[in-house]
Order: sequence, then C-alpha cells, then structure tokens
Amino acid sequence: MNPKRLLCFVFLFALLGAFSSAALAQDTTLTMLTHWGTEDQLAAQQAIIDAYMAENPDVAIELVTVDFGELRTKIITGRTAGISADVYHFYHLWLPDFVNAGVLAEPTQDALSYINENVAQGTIDAVSTSDGQTWGYPTEVNPYQLVYNKRLLAEAGYDAPPANWDELKDMAAAITQVDDTGAITQLGFGVIAGWDSGIVHPFSSLLFSNGGNFLSEDRTVAEFNSPEGIETLQLYADMVASGGTDPSISGLGDFPSGTVGMVIMAPWWRATLRAAEGIDFDTEVGVAEIPVGPSGEAPSSIAYTWLFAVDSNSPNKPAAWDFIHWMNAEHEEGVGSAIGDFLVNGLGAIPSFDHDQAAFAESMSDHYVSAFVAASAYARPEQIVAGGQEIKTLLQVEIEAVLTGMTSPEDALASVEMQANAILEEQRMMAEE
Repeated sequence: MNPKRLLCFVFLFALLGAFSSAALAQDTTLTMLTHWGTEDQLAAQQAIIDAYMAENPDVAIELVTVDFGELRTKIITGRTAGISADVYHFYHLWLPDFVNAGVLAEPTQDALSYINENVAQGTIDAVSTSDGQTWGYPTEVNPYQLVYNKRLLAEAGYDAPPANWDELKDMAAAITQVDDTGAITQLGFGVIAGWDSGIVHPFSSLLFSNGGNFLSEDRTVAEFNSPEGIETLQLYADMVASGGTDPSISGLGDFPSGTVGMVIMAPWWRATLRAAEGIDFDTEVGVAEIPVGPSGEAPSSIAYTWLFAVDSNSPNKPAAWDFIHWMNAEHEEGVGSAIGDFLVNGLGAIPSFDHDQAAFAESMSDHYVSAFVAASAYARPEQIVAGGQEIKTLLQVEIEAVLTGMTSPEDALASVEMQANAILEEQRMMAEE
C-alpha cells in the first residue's frame, strides 16, 4: 500500500476512534433514585442536576423518586429485575442488609478520604458496617426532639414544655378536648401510627431519656425489654388511659393543623410547619428536649442519617461517584455544597459535612433547627445491624398494639425481644459462615 494512503487510513481510524469515544462519553447516563418527591423538592434536585450537567456535558442524569415507604422495595425489586439505579439515597438502617446482598459498590479512595476529612466520626460510623468499611456520603443528621404548640400549652395553663414524664402526662391530658359526642377535637400528645420511624424513633428517644438501651453495645442482643423499656411503653399506655394520646389521631398530620399539643419529631419537618396554615411557625411552634423518665438522669435522643451510594451493578461507577462527590463537596470556601443548601434551606435538616454546618450556620440558627443542632451533640446514633429493619417493624407493631389496648407493655416487649434476638443470632451465624 502506498505510504501516504496508509497514513491517511491511520489518521482516519484515529479520527473515527476519537468520534466513537466522544459518542460513548456523551452516552453516559446516570439514574438517581431518591424519596424527595414533592414539587419543591423535585425542582431543587433538578436544579442541582442541571448545574452538574452544565459542567459535565458528557453525562446525562435522570431523577427517579418514590415515596419513602416504597423506597426500600424499589431498590430490591429493581435489582431483581435488572433495572437498578446507578445512585441511591437511602436510610442508613438498610445498609447492612444491602451490603450483605451485594447491592452496593465500595466508594473510591478519593471519596473515602474526603468523607474522613470533612465528617464527624460518629456520622461516618452511621454509614459504615461493623468491619469499618464506609459505603457512601452521609447527607444529614436527624436527632429527635419534643415539638410543641406554645398556644395550646398556654391555653391549658402551662408556660413551659414538660421536663419530665409526670409533667408530660399531666400536660397531655390537660390539652386534650372532646366535643359533646365524645369525639376528640384537640389532642395533648400525638403519636405517628402506621410509620415505623414515627413510632420507634420517639419510643427510642424516650427510652434513652429513661436510661435504657435499644441493643447491646456490640449489637448482638436486644436490650429494650428492660425495666427502663417497660416504663417507657407504660408511659404510652398511661397517656392513652388518661386521654392524653390517641393512636387514631396522627401527630404528623394533625400537629400542623393546630389541634395537637406535642409530638416527638425530627428537624426536617420545618418545611412542613413553615407552610402550615393551622399553626404559626414563628410564634406557636416550640422545640424542647425529650422529657426525662423516672429512671433517667438527663435528656437524650436518637439520631439517624441517610447516605448517597452507588449500585454495584452500575456500568458507570466512576461517573456516579463523581456526581455524588460534586453534590456534597464545597466548591468554594464558605459557600457550602449543593446538597447542604437543599437540606438546610429546603428541608430544615442538619447536614453531615462540617463545611456545610459552618456555611449554613445562620440558616440553622432559628428557634426550630437550633434546638436540634444542640441535641445532635448528645443524641445517640441509631444502631445499624443486619436485620435491623425487620426488628424495627416488629417493635412498631407491638407498640401500636399497646396503644390500642391489645397487649401489655411487658408482653409486647418480651415478644419482640425473643424475635429480635433470633434475628440477630441468625445474622451472626450467617456472618460466620
């Protein structure tokens, strides 16, 4: 072949190869699955995605959202069907089960270094398995506190929220009102039946404030069936008996309407309360520490987190980790990350990264979020363990059975303890195989 012609062919193939590489790069598409699905949340997430794609025109990102109650199932069934997302945002309690099932890809060393340098160790532990492996970027710290309606407490004759359980029971009963038919028109203390976190996290916060534990320190046995745990569940039974609470009325749904006096909730509720028409956020919404139980010495609480992670089956792992990092990283000193801005100013949640807590300190200084920030200094992280979600669901069912008078606190906790220890033992044996 003529040398000049050969040179032309070489150049042509090189050019075609370059075009092919560019075409492949432009075809990189990531799917991100989250539970943030309200109109405002969708708009905020899309703005983050659009900004990333503007800086990275070779990557397209598709946002998929489902309700929180469907998220875990969506992740599991999606992988079974072979249509899993590249990027997940999920609740950290599911982490051990996802890791054991091979759902997640290990973060890059750059990602791990960034997390270790910019996140408190307690939060890192919350997104790590017992072997010390961190699996994603933690996004938020959510401790629980007592949220109360100042107006309803004042109308019942109280000028401060309850500091102990006796005061909690008295105030709850005093706030509750019924009409001529006996129907409740105003409730003292709201529970959140039908939602595992809405039941178990407030119970845990009260349990910890009564000096009790959920699991042992090594997470091998359940410890909620203790004198402190029985006292905690008896508190619920006592408030039902006095009329201070009623499981048929949702603290989550009815507190914003101004008809519930107190509820134990997390900081991300701020957006809902600010938009509520039945209660004035600035003058009527108060936040206080969890009341201390008879066996406790000081207020305590439980805190949980969420994380961004990558599916192990993703064909685009480097791009997925790059996108996650971009969302959570501070690109300009003192400005904060895109996710930090969304968490703080969109939801009222406390971001996990130190640079975001510093950048958005003023936004978290209002009377609502500042109380949760203070609680984050002493709140106990939710213990994550394989089978943890199953145990949590079992406990939710039994607590709700106590609320409806179907069982006693002693029988409820004994039943869950037996089942929980069987789950933990089974998981331990599987890990040793």
